Amino acid sequence: MTQQNETEHQAAAAEQPAQPGQPAPPGPAYPSPYLNGGESQPEAYLAPPQPGQPRYGSPPNAQGGRPFGGGPPRYGQPPAARPAGGLAEASRRDPALAPAWHRIAAATIDWFIIGLVSVLAFWSPLSQIWREIQAITSRYPGLGSPAAQAAINSISRDPANQRTLIYWLLAMFGIALVYFWVQHAAWGATVGKRALGVRVVRVADRSRIGIRQAGIRAVSFLVGPAILLLLVTPINVVGGVLWAADCGLGLLDSQSQTLHDKLAGTIVVRQRSLGQQPRSAQPW
Repeated sequence: MTQQNETEHQAAAAEQPAQPGQPAPPGPAYPSPYLNGGESQPEAYLAPPQPGQPRYGSPPNAQGGRPFGGGPPRYGQPPAARPAGGLAEASRRDPALAPAWHRIAAATIDWFIIGLVSVLAFWSPLSQIWREIQAITSRYPGLGSPAAQAAINSISRDPANQRTLIYWLLAMFGIALVYFWVQHAAWGATVGKRALGVRVVRVADRSRIGIRQAGIRAVSFLVGPAILLLLVTPINVVGGVLWAADCGLGLLDSQSQTLHDKLAGTIVVRQRSLGQQPRSAQPW
């Protein structure tokens, strides 16, 4: 009863107005707002929200789960996806692919061998034409004179000389066809490619190419220069364009594939990159 009377007395004293000169009665005792177990803090103790920013305690935005539209991602949350690199990443080539200068140097070695063999095969008729040209140069110091040009035209129009040149070119392309076809089918590389340490493999699994692929590659590689050198103008211009397109495509393609590579389904890679494959996957 004593405690109840004391509570009633405090409530009555709180309802009575304070008399002048007397201190105000103490109000009811409430616990601190920070101890009441509430989920939010009183607004009086918070800094005013900045323009364009959410209030304190508001849920994060839906984009990336980051509060206030920025800051690092929360623990365990994947970072925001970066935009694709575009042309820089698309143009990045596999380091296992053979560089362009390796292929050019290998082709130079191969064509030197092919040309040397064909010249030796037609040495007698070709040396006869060469002696006739030397006679003209010794007789006419300036080859730009009308007499020198007439003598050169007579050599080029000679039916015997024309047959010799045609047969020689046909033999050279025949030797080249056998040269590239047999070596690529047997070893995946010619003499020039071996010297530069590159190999021709299948584009799908980088395994050894077969006879069919080696033949398609050799024929499609030689058709351009053959049309250029064997046919007359203006038809031979088509061969020149085809030859340039075949070689130029390798400089633009992401896998360095030329036209004859795409037709045969092959690529040219470094030999040392094949040695890094598992033993069961090695083509040689």
